[in-house]
Amino acid sequence: MSVFIKAYNNTQSVDMSTIKKIFRFFLLFFLIFAIISLSQNTIGLINRGLIIRREQQSLEQLKADNQRLKARLDYIKTEDFLEQEARDSLGLTKEESILILPSNFVFDGKEEDQNNAGLSCWRQWWDLFFKFD
Repeated sequence: MSVFIKAYNNTQSVDMSTIKKIFRFFLLFFLIFAIISLSQNTIGLINRGLIIRREQQSLEQLKADNQRLKARLDYIKTEDFLEQEARDSLGLTKEESILILPSNFVFDGKEEDQNNAGLSCWRQWWDLFFKFD
């Protein structure tokens, strides 16, 4: 009877070790799968965090640009800007301002009127554009 018990115990121990090996294999497979999945999720979260940080910096830059443009718009709406543009672009002055021109810019209209008194309109334009004195 002791041989029968030993034989029974041997088959039972073989079956248990095989089940343990299979269980360990599935456990190892599951752990490797979980590690890979968690690492992919972690990398994805890190990338999303970087994207969010970059977009926040872009948003801050756009807010600063918006504030600068609003300040510029407020300045453009003022009378000071209109006066400055009139002086710079159109050469206009205020009533109390004195316009100083270079000496070679001074125009004496009497001489030109006497020279062109008898010329036709088209001849005066021709002389204006093509006559180089």
